[in-house]
Amino acid sequence: MQKVALGRRIASAAATASLLGALGVAGAAPALAAVPAPLSFTIDYTRNTSIPQTPSLGAGFAGNGPVLDSSGRVIGRTFDTCGIDGVEGPTRMDADCGAYVVFNNGDELDLSTQAVIDANPMDYPYRFKAVVEGGTGEYNGARGDATVTAERPGVYKVDVKFT
Repeated sequence: MQKVALGRRIASAAATASLLGALGVAGAAPALAAVPAPLSFTIDYTRNTSIPQTPSLGAGFAGNGPVLDSSGRVIGRTFDTCGIDGVEGPTRMDADCGAYVVFNNGDELDLSTQAVIDANPMDYPYRFKAVVEGGTGEYNGARGDATVTAERPGVYKVDVKFT
């Protein structure tokens, strides 16, 4: 009789441990966040502060400017830093840039890119890609990519698709 009772206790303990382990694993699994809806906005660095005004090879620059919706309303601000790591010609340079957009509601979207920046107004518009690297609020943990259209010097239309 003691063998049967001991066997039942061991089986019961093993079942309880298995159940707790399964619940622990299930409870530890992170909840999947909803993928944000596609987003479009324009960044206008012509109304910015940029340091220095004329970047050079090996140096960097930083800037900021308003973020506008399709109606031209200010919906936030952007802040960026770029390092110049190549020269493509007299008016074109390779830049490694990180930018974050802070929307009026406090949410932040972080983007980065390795792109050619062109200072010749005759070469516009041109496009390059950027990577979504998360953010805060609605964009916490967000991933995806953006197509950036340089419409004219200092003005960029950004179309973001989240994955």
